[in-house]
Parts: sequence; C-alpha cells; structure tokens
Amino acid sequence: MNVQDKLKTVETLTEDILFSLFKREYIVVRVPKFYHPQHCAAVAEKVLSDIDANAGSGIYESNIDSFWSAHEDHERSRRYFEHGIVLQRRLRQASAPFPSPIDLLRLTLDESWPGGAGLMRQSGMKAPFGISRLWREGSEGLPHQDSLNREVGADGGAIRLDDQIGVNIFLTTSDKGGEVETWDLVIGDNEYEKISDRFKGSYGYTREMLPKESVVITPEVGDLIMINTACVHAIRKITAGARLTISGFVGNAGADQPLVCWS
Repeated sequence: MNVQDKLKTVETLTEDILFSLFKREYIVVRVPKFYHPQHCAAVAEKVLSDIDANAGSGIYESNIDSFWSAHEDHERSRRYFEHGIVLQRRLRQASAPFPSPIDLLRLTLDESWPGGAGLMRQSGMKAPFGISRLWREGSEGLPHQDSLNREVGADGGAIRLDDQIGVNIFLTTSDKGGEVETWDLVIGDNEYEKISDRFKGSYGYTREMLPKESVVITPEVGDLIMINTACVHAIRKITAGARLTISGFVGNAGADQPLVCWS
C-alpha cells in the first residue's frame, strides 16, 4: 500500500474509522471543518488570553501543562488535575452559545465507540481533555511518538492502553509551514530502548532514521486531525505566522471499554 493511502479524509467519525485508525489501517484521519471555521476565530481570541508562558513543553505555549510534562512533578501534577477541568469549562464558556470544540469531539467519540468515551481518571481525579497549544513562528515538533504506556512505565499507576491516538482541532493556522507529517513507522519499546542513547537530550528522532516517504497534511481552520501516535509524527517548522490548536489524546483499552481521553 502506498503511504498516501494511509491518510483517510471523512465527513464524520464512525466506529469503523476509529477501529481502522487504532489498528493502523490508516495512520492519519482528517475531518475537514469538524468545528465551524466561523466560530474558530472568536474562540481563538478568548483562548489566547489563557495562554500561560510557564506552561507547555518548551516548543509550544499552552494554558496548562500536559499530563506528560506534569506527571513526574507533584506540584505540576496537582495543578494539572485541579485546574485542568476549570480551564476546560472556560473553553466551554468561550465557545457559547455553541459547543466547545473538545466537547463536540468527546460527544462524537462517545456516540461512535461501542464502549463510549470518558475522561482519564487517576487517584479519584479527572484529567482535562483539550488543552490549547500555541505554536509560534520558528517552532516545530521533531519526529517522535506519544505513548502513555511508555511515559509512565509499568508502575505508573495509569490505565494500560492497547492503542493511542492524538487529536488536534485547528482554531488558527500558520501562514507558512506547520504541516503535520506522519510516517508509516512504529518503533517498538524494545527497539526504542536500544536506540534511545542516540538521541539523548532530545525528545525527537533524526530524519535520517526515518523512511523517505511520509504523509504531509496542510491543516485548515476548523479541521480535526487524528494521528495514531505509535507512528512517528512531526510538525514541520513554522516559518510565518502562528497556529493555535485544541489538543489531546484518546486511548483504547478495548472495544467494550470507554475510550480514555486526556491531554
């Protein structure tokens, strides 16, 4: 199969599409105008006021730390769980009288998946789903994978997942650059352990390690882009403008179990 055939563009999410993405029959699913483009500008303006220069990964700015960047720090983890839901409600208020982008997605997932969908729970607390990510000119996301199982380890206390996808709803897009790039390549845990010394000090893989062929998407305002995050993926460098997304992850623990949502 040509790698370009691993991209699926659909009008709406269905059970079959989600299963195909989790099983990597597709590695990227795009839903154009998932959130109405005319609503995006008004929501973006309000979301930008919540951006916290101290939050984020260092490559993008956010309104709160992600689970990945907070889970090993007690204070940041406390703030993540205590304030994340508050910010999620603020996004809901900023989107009124329309549903917030992430509420619309969570409802769609709940309706589409046999076991429904819900927020990730840890120690009796609920994780936020849908944090803002502001990528400014000059920023990029190096080729990498996202795996909750790998991040927390065997004793991390989080639910063990069969598969994981990353979701981004685009409120604004950059003028140049910022394309989403994905490779039909999965680096398993054993292989990752063997090669991890080659990129110490960096979260990303070098492009020399990757296949030449990739799927490249230029997102548009309102688009929902979903990636199977076991596959290596990247954000190309933004060379003009900035982009703002509402982002999160969705984990699959079995068809009869609710999808697990967090950011």
